[in-house]
Amino acid sequence: MGIKQTKFMRVLLVILFVFTTFFSISQYLEEREDLSSKRRPGIMWFYSGFRPYETTKLRKYDRLMVDIVYNDWQGDKEILESPWYSIGVNTSLMFDVPFTKSNTVGFGWGIGFSHYNNHTKTNFDRNFNNNTTTLSDLDSMLNIKRSKYAANYIEIPIEFRFRTKGMKHFKFLVGGKIGYQLNAYTKTVEEIEGRDYKFKSFNFPDNNRLRYGATVRIGFRNVSLYGAYFFSTLFNDNESVNLTPLSVGLSIALF
Repeated sequence: MGIKQTKFMRVLLVILFVFTTFFSISQYLEEREDLSSKRRPGIMWFYSGFRPYETTKLRKYDRLMVDIVYNDWQGDKEILESPWYSIGVNTSLMFDVPFTKSNTVGFGWGIGFSHYNNHTKTNFDRNFNNNTTTLSDLDSMLNIKRSKYAANYIEIPIEFRFRTKGMKHFKFLVGGKIGYQLNAYTKTVEEIEGRDYKFKSFNFPDNNRLRYGATVRIGFRNVSLYGAYFFSTLFNDNESVNLTPLSVGLSIALF
């Protein structure tokens, strides 16, 4: 088995383990009649607030979601080359708009925040004379030991939502999101005279602040597998390195 296949299997096993753990916990909470209430969805469904929930009111789901994801990219670099600890976090606060009385079909929209984090094994070379960004191997940079790329985005997510009936529903949520980059930077660890020094750089000559792509969530009730593929590249210039981000991981709907 090759190195890339080994990395893929490790990431897949971690995702499956976490997914199974959260699903088992949610099953346990539902079986505890003294804790669970069928008036609230998600992890907080046993909490009914200060006022009893109206039984005739349509239940809503997937309004506050947190995604723990593995970040990578493809293009001039192949996927699964990034270390397994390239972990990012997304949060989304969304309105759930049902199209049917049982909320089996609906629409979601709202606002979100994403932190993209990639512990790349390459160095970003910025050329401000011709406004390009390229990559070089860390092995050729004798003093640089580690490097990572990170970016923060404010986003507008939308989803078409398909669910089966009942609290123990299966769900398939597909859509996309468009975002604006708040900042992007690289962080390197450089050895100087036997000591490690950390450096941050926020400047890119051709940084692409607009990000847009497709997303999907597949799971049960408040836990699902998450995937996102972005069609926009990290940098604008045609002479720059061509990198298209993607993310896979676990999504948890808090309520």
